[in-house]
Amino acid sequence: MENISHLVLSDYQRAILNEMGISSWQLADEEQTQAKAESQTVEAVATSSKVIPKEDALAKLKQLKVQTQTSKATDSVLVTFLQSDSKLQIFTDVLIALGLEANQQKYISTDQLSLYSDYPLSWTQGEKVNLKHKQLITPTLAELQHSDNKKQLWQQLQSTLSLAKN
Repeated sequence: MENISHLVLSDYQRAILNEMGISSWQLADEEQTQAKAESQTVEAVATSSKVIPKEDALAKLKQLKVQTQTSKATDSVLVTFLQSDSKLQIFTDVLIALGLEANQQKYISTDQLSLYSDYPLSWTQGEKVNLKHKQLITPTLAELQHSDNKKQLWQQLQSTLSLAKN
């Protein structure tokens, strides 16, 4: 007997190929092929005749990707701004104030934050300074050089750290 290995695609992989306009094929036994051929032909014609807007297709792919991925744990600080900004002294000072090592950062996009479940801190850009639930939101690091923003940051850090000690 011949030993034939079959590569099986996941639903996510099939969806990606389908959105790229690539048909996926799978070898099947002759009996299975005849039984499924009639039902799949009608379904394939109905599916292929629908034109889905690009935005909807991308949203469905993103949702499917999130559903199929498991969250990751990391010891690194998750940073969503430019890596070159982390060379500013304020970056290192904030991490030291929070008791974190300044040499362990992982640069990711804001969309990728949902992929992580266990991390010491995530630092993203926003309009106001805020620190809640291991998420620090600050204006850009260049804007933190201004005395008003820096003062607001240190006050937020001090109040959060004093609450954590109690």
